[in-house]
Amino acid sequence: MSKILKKMNQNWWIFPLLVFVVVESILVAISFVVGPILLAMVEPGLRKDIYSSLTGSSSGLLGFSLAAVAILAAFSPRVGAGVNRTREQSMAEARGDIAKCLLATSFLLMIVLVVSTIGIGIDTKGEGNLPIVSLVVAAAFASIIGLLISGLGVTLSILERNSLGVQTGS
Repeated sequence: MSKILKKMNQNWWIFPLLVFVVVESILVAISFVVGPILLAMVEPGLRKDIYSSLTGSSSGLLGFSLAAVAILAAFSPRVGAGVNRTREQSMAEARGDIAKCLLATSFLLMIVLVVSTIGIGIDTKGEGNLPIVSLVVAAAFASIIGLLISGLGVTLSILERNSLGVQTGS
């Protein structure tokens, strides 16, 4: 069990994808047992408006997360780190882990963007299309989790970098 936890700690990008799989499975199971849920219960006109809103929101967040990946990729260990070279290296690895999590989150945001765009055109019946609704909801929920994890990681990285600068006097 400790090996699994250690592996998950080293691979943050697993969390948003794991959340996606779990939520998708739960939504499909509930839909088969209870019937239409969430977006599937909403009238078609309102559902199209929701899909349009999700398309805009996910495209904005997708651009934000990819920009964050580019910024994280630009950071490298400080050249004159001296004594703190190993600490700088471990912080660089942590930023790489955050970038991987942001890339996984970007993938989920892309799913929301593409499937919502498709949903605008083909999800026109009174009862929502189960694959479209479940994919959109699960990917949106997992994207939120991924953005929260990545944001926490970026915050901790910035705090660590600032505390390192204070300790070394730079």
